[in-house]
Amino acid sequence: MYLWTAPGRDTAAIRRASGVSDDQSRARQAAELLLRTGQAATAYIECAYTAMTAATLNSCYVRTGAGWWAQLSQAGQIVWTPFTVSAGWRRDAGQPADPA
Repeated sequence: MYLWTAPGRDTAAIRRASGVSDDQSRARQAAELLLRTGQAATAYIECAYTAMTAATLNSCYVRTGAGWWAQLSQAGQIVWTPFTVSAGWRRDAGQPADPA
């Protein structure tokens, strides 16, 4: 599974687009659309797997800590850079740690 997030450019109103895909290419396409249209300055895709919570038996996604972040270059190209998340990274921050 691939979890993608594209934080919005407007800092006054917190906006974020996100989604889940079973296909890495489709996750990239969704995130890239927001970068190309200027609705997001960066985008992140992180690999995940499905799991079930023990207490409620609800399904959830568990992030693996490996993925890619993207930015639109000055030349207009989208550049994807691999990252791995360090153990100290807080998931509620909404974005990965520095790319590895």
